[in-house]
Amino acid sequence: MKLGKLSIVLLILVPLLLIAAGTASYFAYQSMQAQHEVNLADLEKFGYEMVPSNTYTESTGELGAKQLPATFAEKKLTPTERVIRGLMQDKENLLAEQLALKDQIEALKQQIAELEEYKKLNQHFAPETFEQELERTKAQLKSTLIRLPEAERFSNIQIEVMSAAGMQEYRRFVRANRLMLEHEQRADIIQNHLPSFAFCVGSAVELAANNLEELRLLVNWFNRPEETNLPAPLAADLDKLLPACQQPLRQALQDTLPKPTTVG
Repeated sequence: MKLGKLSIVLLILVPLLLIAAGTASYFAYQSMQAQHEVNLADLEKFGYEMVPSNTYTESTGELGAKQLPATFAEKKLTPTERVIRGLMQDKENLLAEQLALKDQIEALKQQIAELEEYKKLNQHFAPETFEQELERTKAQLKSTLIRLPEAERFSNIQIEVMSAAGMQEYRRFVRANRLMLEHEQRADIIQNHLPSFAFCVGSAVELAANNLEELRLLVNWFNRPEETNLPAPLAADLDKLLPACQQPLRQALQDTLPKPTTVG
């Protein structure tokens, strides 16, 4: 009978104990969940406290975009804030250096443009060099010869030899007399003196040169006599034939020079 009462008591107490344990577990879970939410809130608050929300200053970036570089209070900076502050200062320094370099590049571009314009003006107004003058003289003589009927019997390479020979005589005359000829004086020499000399050279070349290869050698020799060696027979023939062309020209050119004044 006593055992039966104990069983009844256990049957009543066990469910109550289970209910009490479940209730305690529920409240423990609720407490843990509440603490977790508090921890999340503290963490979020820590993130906001790292960068104060009221210390931004608006600025304009390189591409025109609005920027809000963070600034921190000078006092009571945490180690993390000091690191961030240092990185932001480095960034500002780099931007300043980049802007300075950009200004230097623009200044150098402007300087280069001015120098190029100065060079262009100098080239436009500066007198041509003597070598340029000689090349222009040869080209003008060649153009003059081609237009004359007497040139029809000569080949193109022969006219090239004749033009180069006329240029060399022009060089000798100018250098020997240390002249600086005006345009009109040069045009007179090209039109009235060098053509007859050139045709004389053309006739001499027909006698001296035996083939196309020797004609090409003569082109090089008249253009660059100090750099070209002629075969001995060809050089000997020219030594005999050219003086007959050179002497009348040189005398005619000498006669174009002003006569020295004499004191009576």
